[in-house]
Amino acid sequence: MSKPSEKPKKTGNIYDRIFRENASSIFIPLIELELGIDIVKYEPLELKLTKTMEREVDCLYKIYDHQGESSLLHLEFQTRNNPEMLARIQEYHGIIYRRYQMPIRHIVVYLGKRKSTMKSTLASNLVFTGFDMINITEIDSRQLISSQIPEVVVMALLGNFEIDDLEEVLTEILNKLKKLTDSQEKLKKYINQLVILARIRNLENIISQKLAIMPIHYNVEKDGLYLQGMEKGMEKGIDIGVAKSAWKMFKAGNSIEIIADTLDLTIRQVKAFIKEWEAKS
Repeated sequence: MSKPSEKPKKTGNIYDRIFRENASSIFIPLIELELGIDIVKYEPLELKLTKTMEREVDCLYKIYDHQGESSLLHLEFQTRNNPEMLARIQEYHGIIYRRYQMPIRHIVVYLGKRKSTMKSTLASNLVFTGFDMINITEIDSRQLISSQIPEVVVMALLGNFEIDDLEEVLTEILNKLKKLTDSQEKLKKYINQLVILARIRNLENIISQKLAIMPIHYNVEKDGLYLQGMEKGMEKGIDIGVAKSAWKMFKAGNSIEIIADTLDLTIRQVKAFIKEWEAKS
């Protein structure tokens, strides 16, 4: 009897960890390089997004016009002035659009006695009209290697180079990292990242083999096993958190479809999480 094929491992979480860890070093040089934006100063801000929202939209309709064109109509009923109303509608817009991907018209029906002081229009520079793209695969790897920032040099593995030049590019990356780091611990950290990022290009086996024969003090096999165990632990912790969020939303009366859309899960996953937490309860 043949074994069912295993599902591919989720690797996005560990990539995200690296990008977050290196964000402050990568942010300025890459954006200035690719978008030509002049950044004189930046200040990191903390932002924690909750998995659930305290309330749902009041009314949402799919409507049609005389030409047969369809769109969405979103209504909110408000009995008092709320200075956060514009931001709330903006948040609803993103959630609704992600679900239906249709034009949306938002209307707030104000029922209060006092004159409305709520803003209803965003300033032009606050309106979302799309995003700029930085495509690492289109940036020449040598250009990234020429950077004086180790985190940017590491990204050269994801840059534009011929596969036949992999060994040469890897050698240049390692040589540059050794010049830019002042300790074996820091060098080891960046090589760890190279091994992990190699998975995005399906190069992990080639990279590990080449690192094993290069004259550097680094145990690829040992660190590879360590990273795999660490990744599994991270995924397990994330799965538990998502499962708990799904259970809380279900207990609060949200439908399985809404839970799946909000947490970016499949309906089957939501049902499994709910069943799991029901058993624990």
